Formats: sequence, structure tokens, C-alpha cells
Amino acid sequence: MARALHILTARARLPPTDRAVVASRRWNALHAVAPVCAGSPPVDAAETPALPFYPDALAKERKRMINEAVASTPAGDVPWIPRGYLQEEHLMWRAIFRTVSSAASSYACQEYLRALREGAAYRDDVVPDIAELNERVKRQTGWQVAPCIGSIPPSEFFMELEARRMPCTMYIRPHTKFSFTEDPDCVHEMLGHIPHLFIPSWARLYQAFGRAARRLTERGDKDAYERLNLMYFAVVEKGLVRDGPDGDVKAIGASVISGAGELEHALTNPERHLPLEVDLVMKYGSTDEDGFMERYFVGDGVDTMADFVIDWMSTL
Repeated sequence: MARALHILTARARLPPTDRAVVASRRWNALHAVAPVCAGSPPVDAAETPALPFYPDALAKERKRMINEAVASTPAGDVPWIPRGYLQEEHLMWRAIFRTVSSAASSYACQEYLRALREGAAYRDDVVPDIAELNERVKRQTGWQVAPCIGSIPPSEFFMELEARRMPCTMYIRPHTKFSFTEDPDCVHEMLGHIPHLFIPSWARLYQAFGRAARRLTERGDKDAYERLNLMYFAVVEKGLVRDGPDGDVKAIGASVISGAGELEHALTNPERHLPLEVDLVMKYGSTDEDGFMERYFVGDGVDTMADFVIDWMSTL
């Protein structure tokens, strides 16, 4: 409590730039090791960028303000972010982006890295401007970024995919959840899903999931819908793929890549890998995100993986 009070007092006396620096240093001194996720190994603080002081209470209030702006904005328009993004929010983006990018350079497939670098083309020092991002995505892929206010039901999510709209939250996590958050924030969509849209076969894959979900919903086939969910999670969220001439296993799944701790875990534990086969996904697949996955499914190539799943969906 005394330490927390001292931090707050220091912040009150310093100008904004210096406050962030002081709070960042104190946060890292107090939290030399930060957990990645429930049940995961710790991250060495020496390998973790300095974190800004962006506490839960401030993050919660900012989430409320940003979500209100999103909710009051007509569909298709770009919400106005109250006060713009704060310095603390930009610093959180910088820390997370650099951590994820560093891990991805070792463990993500080349198609993802190219899409992140040349397609999404984010700056590492500011939260992406949603209007600029949407214009770039639409111009290069025909998709749109659809701001939303948090987790949405699978039926609504798949409906957006069929219309080639990628739902995207616009708030960012507090520093206490730097390495993992159960509440989806802009990091997951912007670093996980949106780069996929710049890979043509995966843009088709997303839309195919949307079409299949609508077809199964209209038919009232709940069992097939559950199988569709399992396959979506196994491939789009947690998928691995053989990459390059040597066939090294790398990551392509949005959830794995946007969580640097799980990315390393998934790629350094090959005993958890299974080939991407429908029967294996139905037997060992899971939609549980409380911790790391027991099994990860490996496709033979980014395009081959997408075509395989699209063909399978046509049989449902």
C-alpha cells in the first residue's frame, strides 16, 4: 500500500512524460517476473520491455469510455476515441508489440511475418489509428475492420466474417495483464487476426467459416456447428504449420501468435503436436482458453491448410 501511494504521489508531481517513466521503472522493480498465463512458466524480466503504469482502474474506465463511443457510432463509421489514446495506452501497445514481434520472428511462419510487416504495417510506438487501418485493409484485401465492444457471440462473429468484416475491440489491457488477458483487447485482433486478412487463402478461409456457420444455423444442426467451432479454434486461433523448404513447424494461429508466452510454449513442445486431420481435431480439439492447449494441430502449408479446411466445411 505504501509503495502504491508513493507511485501515485510521484505521478501527481511530475509532468506526463516523466510520470510514465517513473511509474514504468517502479512497476518493473516491483514485478521482476510476470506470469504469461495460468499454468505457464514465468517470463524473465530482462527479456520483457519496460512496462508503463496503466492500472486496472484507469484501464477499466477507459474501456467504458471507448466502448460507449463505439456503441454510439453508426455501423460503418469510425468511432471517435475520447481524448484520443493516452500516453499510457501507446506505451502498452509499444511494449506488447515489441514482445510479440520478437517472439514471432522466431516462431511464426513467413506468411504471417510478411503480412504483419507489409500488410498491416503497424508502427511500434502508437496504437494503430482505426481509420487508417481500416482504409489499408479495405484497399488491399476488400475486408473492413468492424469496431466492437468486447466478446461477441459466435453467431454474430461468424456473420461478420461472411460479410468480410473483422470485429475489433478498441481498448487495450492494463499493465497487470501485460502477457495475457481473458478479456479480448485490440492486441488480439490487430496482431492476431488482421494480419491473416493480407494472406489471400486465409481471407477466403475466414469468409468460408462465416458462410458455413450461417448454413448450419439455418439448418439447425447444432452438432455440426460445434464441430465447426472446434475446427475454427484448432486452425484459426491455435494452428501451427510447416513452413519453408525444410518444413519447420511455425505458428499461424491468431491466439498463439498474439500471446508470446504460448507461442514459445507451443513451438518448443513438439510432443503436443498432431497432424491436422479432422478426426484428430474432433477427438483432441478444445475451445478452452484458461491455459495452454494440450494439443496443437499442424497443417502442411498455409495455403494447403486453408484449402483443406474450406473443403472440409463443404461436407458439413
